[in-house]
Amino acid sequence: MCVACAVALVATGLTFALFHGYFDHGQFDVKQVQWSSTNQVAMVAERSDREALGGLEYYVLIGNHVLTSTELRFAYHSNDVAFSAGDDCLSIRWIAARHLEVMCRGRSLDSGHINVRKRQVGDVEITYVNIQDGTAGGQ
Repeated sequence: MCVACAVALVATGLTFALFHGYFDHGQFDVKQVQWSSTNQVAMVAERSDREALGGLEYYVLIGNHVLTSTELRFAYHSNDVAFSAGDDCLSIRWIAARHLEVMCRGRSLDSGHINVRKRQVGDVEITYVNIQDGTAGGQ
């Protein structure tokens, strides 16, 4: 009976680690940082992986400090991502203290490249410019 409990505990731990980024060997970098007047920070981050075929992914996070590479990895695998797409055109700016604008510079980003698209994170409203509604998964 104790062996079964130990196996279940190890399996639970490995599953948790798998879905929270512990085995993700990608490289995570902050590409743009914008501070609001209320000391919130919005970041555009890049995830690259030389070993995987998935290519580059860009995502937007909102927090109270600029995240480290390790924090970016864990955030990427969490529900904290405000926007995510497979395109490097992303740029951010604060329109007001609690209103962030996410834009695609120089072109339009269609829903086929969008993985996550939230309209609000906490008390921050998000507006999109040159970015279509919807996501690749239709959510």
